[in-house]
Amino acid sequence: MDMPASQARTSPAPDGSDAEVIADVLAGDRRRFAVLVQRHNQTLFRTCRAVLRDDHDAEDAVQSAWLSAFRALDRFRADSSFRTWVTRIAVNEATTRLRQRQKLTPVSDEIPMQPVESPVHHTAMKELAARLERELDELPEGLRTVLVLRDVVELDTAETAAALGIEEENVRVRLHRARQALALALPEVWRFEGERCARLTERVMRAILE
Repeated sequence: MDMPASQARTSPAPDGSDAEVIADVLAGDRRRFAVLVQRHNQTLFRTCRAVLRDDHDAEDAVQSAWLSAFRALDRFRADSSFRTWVTRIAVNEATTRLRQRQKLTPVSDEIPMQPVESPVHHTAMKELAARLERELDELPEGLRTVLVLRDVVELDTAETAAALGIEEENVRVRLHRARQALALALPEVWRFEGERCARLTERVMRAILE
């Protein structure tokens, strides 16, 4: 589970830094790998979930990514942070699974039927949509309009600039700020902690320690 950025800057991790934990694992204490799994599970889950759009597939991808990271741990050179390194592994794993899924999807001339959504899924999507609407409404008008034109209406940068009578660079700056504000305002999306985090950590460590 991820530590809030503000806390990470002001106090050391209770189980040691990532580099210290990695050193322990490479020295033979494989059980210490669980610290890394618990610390970064949520980042990897959100990453895989964004690619695969399915909770179960995302969990499987995260587990595979962790096992790949464990096998390659001695090749981690700290050119970037461990979090960045393991996230790249997760992206590759999720992307590979997505491509395989697309290859296995049968091509049909029939008009595809919309999947039947469960009541739980429908309720969750309504709640997420409502929260997104609230957060969008709270953005400053200049940021909100650019975000909607670019990401909802899907105008390109030049079209958005022309529609609003502003420079293209201004569009890019506003879009970046709007996306950043929206990301900071939605910390609850695709959370992966508590029992879910513990369950996945147990599966990863069982595979490593066998």
